Amino acid sequence: MRHVTGLLRLAGTLFAALLIVASPAFAHDEPAEAANKQVVLDFYQALNDSDAAGTRKELIQGIIEKYLSPDYVQHAEAFADLPGPGSARDRLIRLFQTMPEGPPRPPARTLAIMAEDDLVMMLTFRDMPDPATGGTKPAYVFNMFRVRNGQLVEHWDLGTSTPPGAASVRPLGPPASGSATPPGHDH
Repeated sequence: MRHVTGLLRLAGTLFAALLIVASPAFAHDEPAEAANKQVVLDFYQALNDSDAAGTRKELIQGIIEKYLSPDYVQHAEAFADLPGPGSARDRLIRLFQTMPEGPPRPPARTLAIMAEDDLVMMLTFRDMPDPATGGTKPAYVFNMFRVRNGQLVEHWDLGTSTPPGAASVRPLGPPASGSATPPGHDH
């Protein structure tokens, strides 16, 4: 009888723990978070594809109108105060359309992406030209987006040339053809 009582107590404890974990305070809408991450990944893929094809100037308006909400807010310092009339989205389109053509850049490689509710954080890497040496230097960028109704509505970023915990960060997927492997990453 003691065994049955002990088992009932254990079952009650497990049931209570399940109720706590399954409560709304601990629940995550994983399908919505996965969809939000996919919006960010698709946006970057569209940008990378247009860069690789040399068609960014022609395609940027359609890409931005598809992925950025009309009420898009830009917090990234480099893009927050773009000159000219219109919304932040309109000014971003103009910026990309008027940028001088340069040599094709390697695509940004996704090292990590995570979501919580409507926020998506993405860490990317690419080698960027280094005017000081004539070579390249690594660039790591942390981007965070707020996603609503399948579009990006807010953006923050921070860049660094120092790899964040290089031993613990692994790229998603195989490296792009001809792109450098981030320092501290073996494939």
